[in-house]
Amino acid sequence: MVDYLPTKHKMAVVEEIKRWSRDVLQQPSEFFNGLPACPYAFDAWVNNRVKITFGGQDQTVKSFDYLDDDRTDLVIVVVSDWDHDEIEPWCDDQNKLLVDQDLVLMPFVPGSGEGTGQPEEEMVDWEPLVEEEYAMVFIQRLSDVVAASENLEEAGYYKNCTAEFLKYVKDRRERFYNARQEPLDAEEDVKEDVEERHEQVSGND
Repeated sequence: MVDYLPTKHKMAVVEEIKRWSRDVLQQPSEFFNGLPACPYAFDAWVNNRVKITFGGQDQTVKSFDYLDDDRTDLVIVVVSDWDHDEIEPWCDDQNKLLVDQDLVLMPFVPGSGEGTGQPEEEMVDWEPLVEEEYAMVFIQRLSDVVAASENLEEAGYYKNCTAEFLKYVKDRRERFYNARQEPLDAEEDVKEDVEERHEQVSGND
């Protein structure tokens, strides 16, 4: 499908995402034990390691290749031509397949989804720039996400999160580790890879 959004609108959306990250995701929160909702967002933006693109399912698939570049940690696909009801089921199905590519999709659909678990009262001061709500799909390396989540767990980040969200995090980790159980002679390589990811993530704190 053709991406029909005008350039001016796209620029406003990109600016809104950056402000949302700065004003909401990067702010310390009691809910997350004094940590920001997204503790690694600041470094990702400052080091220009975030890529934003627009489109639907086809563009999301094309965007997988952006993570082949070691200079990119996160790709955000702003949905412009995709039925919102189809996004989360499709991402769930893809995540079962993408584990072998060390990728994970995290959909953010207005009115649904796991989200970050951040309480609504922490969102009241946020003033959006774009009137229309839009969905997004975040694409990251699964190994990076798992290593980061384990570091954050040690810091008490998840202590106030719901049981549903904790299950979501646990299932994501298990998917990562289970996919690497065979062949068994690669187990040590997996452990070394995760430990290396831990050190890289810790070094960005």
